[in-house]
Amino acid sequence: MRSSDSERNYQRGSALTGNTKTFPGFDHLYYMQQAPMGNKCFYADLADDTPEYELLRGEWTPEGPLCANWGMGTPEPEDIARGRTVTWFYLSPRVQEIFRNHHLTGWSTYPLALRNKAGEICPGYKGLSITGRCGPIDENKGALAPGESPDDCFAERVGIFFDESSWDGADFFYPTDGVRTLAFRRNLQVHILL
Repeated sequence: MRSSDSERNYQRGSALTGNTKTFPGFDHLYYMQQAPMGNKCFYADLADDTPEYELLRGEWTPEGPLCANWGMGTPEPEDIARGRTVTWFYLSPRVQEIFRNHHLTGWSTYPLALRNKAGEICPGYKGLSITGRCGPIDENKGALAPGESPDDCFAERVGIFFDESSWDGADFFYPTDGVRTLAFRRNLQVHILL
């Protein structure tokens, strides 16, 4: 698709979503995920009855702080701490301020009582929810990653594609058919500040 065609399609779709941002292109899109587990990160677990995906997608906000207790790794959290089961991220006050100062969109926070290994509350941390959206991932556009079988329902693909007009313009967003957190390159540039 030529750039001008892509821009026209995006502008047509933006009337539906109310989005006024220009679609940056799929070559600027990244999948946000946890690094492999290890002892170099701080991991904390929420209670087992937490509605995981609703919380991650910003569709449920707890009335009071959720308790996230140290689970493994370093005894103290750094600027971004993680959960072990689902891609939960816990943000320090510094990261929250950086996100706000750089006007990043598509995220919100929920109240959190994050406890370090000693059981002490780490002040100011909040849980991250992703509120931005795009349409479903088009699995037919991405090429299979080397060594993957097309018969495997969890086969990894190279590239993530969706209908550009379904993107709501947020910097952080989830596709409507899953919980893969997507982000655009400018977020990675902000990461340098961390």
